[in-house]
Amino acid sequence: MRSVLLVWDTGRPDAWASGYGPAVAAVAATGESSWRCPPAQNLQAPAAPGDEVWLFAAGSTAGGGLLGHGFVPGEADATGGPAAGSAGAGQIRFDLLLPLGEHLPVADLRTAVPEVGWGALRTGGTVPPAGLPPLRRAWSVHLASLDLAHTDPLAPLPGTTDPRVRSARPVNRYEHDAAARRVCLAFHGGSCAACGIVPRERYGPGAEHVLQIHHLLPGADLSDGYELDPVSDLVPLCPTCHAVAHTRVPVPYTPAEVRRMLAGGQDTGGFAPPAAGPVPGSVVNAHQQQSLEDAAKLRGLR
Repeated sequence: MRSVLLVWDTGRPDAWASGYGPAVAAVAATGESSWRCPPAQNLQAPAAPGDEVWLFAAGSTAGGGLLGHGFVPGEADATGGPAAGSAGAGQIRFDLLLPLGEHLPVADLRTAVPEVGWGALRTGGTVPPAGLPPLRRAWSVHLASLDLAHTDPLAPLPGTTDPRVRSARPVNRYEHDAAARRVCLAFHGGSCAACGIVPRERYGPGAEHVLQIHHLLPGADLSDGYELDPVSDLVPLCPTCHAVAHTRVPVPYTPAEVRRMLAGGQDTGGFAPPAAGPVPGSVVNAHQQQSLEDAAKLRGLR
């Protein structure tokens, strides 16, 4: 796998099929790896299936910088070339695109990865293997400074880790729609609809982003003409309650059922979560006992 640089001259006519703005919105609304960039006159990269792609914006008044991340669908063979039956190199699938003006500045790139000639980039250049870790760190720091409310806080953002250590997974696009998330949280508030935790109050500013959006209607029940109502069809859940809700398939547990689990396990066949503490019959030393007492205080039980 190579990390190929795709240079887009923003001063030239828009090379995106429907405009760059709609492309940004499409990737944000539909989740990772969901939007394909068709070949265009000034937006092509000599990349092979399996390659990682970094979108570099050139020609901007701010001096340019990294604007997006993606990959070429398909797999490479043992020699690094396209495998038989792989997608063509003209197909680039972006999993993260930043709005114009929110790029990682070229000045920061020069500091992080001096091995790359950022001032005279040409499409098809590659980032050397030794330069990838500092590039990913700089990209991570930059993304952390932006308000990416549409992303999953528990999943690594595209480009921050080696793509080979990640696995693709299907997602409910209604739970990853940025606009629907904003409406849902504006109506229901910033607390988990099951356990009631308010992350911002519990952990501080910024923690509200860990709340996830849960789609109440089972996917199998959706018709072709279904239209999402963010107020009645979506509720906020903390990551733990959201995961528990989806442990039942094909119909997830409702927030009310998860609340009853927390209250005593009535919806799990009578199973009640074990109380915190040592295993009955075990011997606890003084240090372990003190740890249990400290944990109880932190949980508000003392």
